[in-house]
Amino acid sequence: MSHVLVASQVLLTTVFVVSAYSKLRSRTALQSFAATLRLLPGPARFAAAMATVAMEVVAAATLIVLPHTGLAASGMLLIAFSMWIAVSLRWGQREPCRCFGVSATPLGPVHLIRNGLLLLVVALGWVTLMFPGGPITVAGLALAVPVGLVGAILLIVFDDIADLFMEVSGSS
Repeated sequence: MSHVLVASQVLLTTVFVVSAYSKLRSRTALQSFAATLRLLPGPARFAAAMATVAMEVVAAATLIVLPHTGLAASGMLLIAFSMWIAVSLRWGQREPCRCFGVSATPLGPVHLIRNGLLLLVVALGWVTLMFPGGPITVAGLALAVPVGLVGAILLIVFDDIADLFMEVSGSS
């Protein structure tokens, strides 16, 4: 089970690092993200964007060093993101998702599904902390790390994958 924890840590850390980097790569990127936070008053948007990035960095760092704390921070952050998406949808604010950089995809149910999947990874990490199993092996790490990375990549491009399936099912 310890290898499952490693895969969960790799997946979640990668998702949060890529998300934070996509917002911090330039001032324009951060301002673009802040501009999507239309439910907040104008002056609070940039501060909220900075706080979001800071929490993503904290979650990523603590996942590696303090898995219990990192999983808790990840879970809370993902719940907060999901609540933001749900409230935005309820108020009819379908800004493009800037979760991982520039995107034209407006917020929608697919983003709630992605966050739900990420929360399942958090839950899986918690289960493995409660039932750690045997020691970590080199062979187990050789499998756990790539599985975590592939899972992270799939979740990072999840809205693109969902769009692809929606286009295929819509054309039938």
